[in-house]
Amino acid sequence: MSALQFVQEKQVPFLLNALSLCIISFMLLLFNLPVNVIVLINTISIFFFLCTMMFEFYRMKHYYGNLMAIFEQLDEKTLIADIVQEPTFHSGQVFYNILKNATKVMNDRISSLKNSQQEYYDYIEMWVHEVKTPITALRLILENHRTSEKIHIQTEISKIDGYVEQALYYARSSTLNQDYRIETFPLHSVVNGAVKSLSLTLIRASTQINTDQLNLKVTSDPKWIIFILKQLIDNSVKYRSPSLELSFTAKKIEGGTVLSISDNGIGINESDLRRIFKRGFTGTNGRNYARSTGMGLYLCNNLCEKLGLSIKASSQKEKGTEIQIFFPDKLNTFD
Repeated sequence: MSALQFVQEKQVPFLLNALSLCIISFMLLLFNLPVNVIVLINTISIFFFLCTMMFEFYRMKHYYGNLMAIFEQLDEKTLIADIVQEPTFHSGQVFYNILKNATKVMNDRISSLKNSQQEYYDYIEMWVHEVKTPITALRLILENHRTSEKIHIQTEISKIDGYVEQALYYARSSTLNQDYRIETFPLHSVVNGAVKSLSLTLIRASTQINTDQLNLKVTSDPKWIIFILKQLIDNSVKYRSPSLELSFTAKKIEGGTVLSISDNGIGINESDLRRIFKRGFTGTNGRNYARSTGMGLYLCNNLCEKLGLSIKASSQKEKGTEIQIFFPDKLNTFD
């Protein structure tokens, strides 16, 4: 609170005090008091009034300034009412009680939402594990039965498995800070893990895979990186040209390492490119070429942000798409 703001807030007391001094001075003149006595009385009155106002100003300025300083330093802003001291002046006490009660209501609601979120997360975990059981059983049945449609059925089962995994990782992404393990690993380990997991899909797409410099090491959570790579590979398969060529290339740059995943697919419209990481965005390709939920790239971007990585895309229509993931040397996660 500045002095000008305080004067504007207290303008009514200032005006009333000035009016009272004028009335008192006029009445004293009627009693024929000397002018110097009237001036002395007015000076004393003004002095004590200004002292009162200055005391009030510095008391309020100190309290609210301290309140703002504490608020800005807090990571959990909702704890402000539990930390700040109760003021000694009445108007501040009213504000303090309102803040404390409002904060309590807000914290109760936040707690309720967190509990609901945890219940949702637990349910998704349970649902995924339950669904994976019949998926595994179907794969075992197919292994023991020869049929001309076996490859097609296996492909569809893999798609179901992929969507189930996507649901699980989407649920886990909100609590990623409780479910990650940071390691230093060579990039070829996560690329091979993702490719192996989607091997049947890649074989059916007649995919040629090229790799370069994947012996470079990065620091992150390999499990989540494999999931991200699987989403990117799946997109390349969905929007492929007749013969899919998939390249994984890494290079060391200042401050970190870049992993590039490029394909020779149908590419992305320039108008869609800036929105592909938005939740639920499917774009022209998603509507025209394949069924798309618009969640894969959104999850990739979301997880990269939480892992302290960055991801960007570049593409040319009918020439292919390149996704780059930047792994910084100094990892800074979950800020």
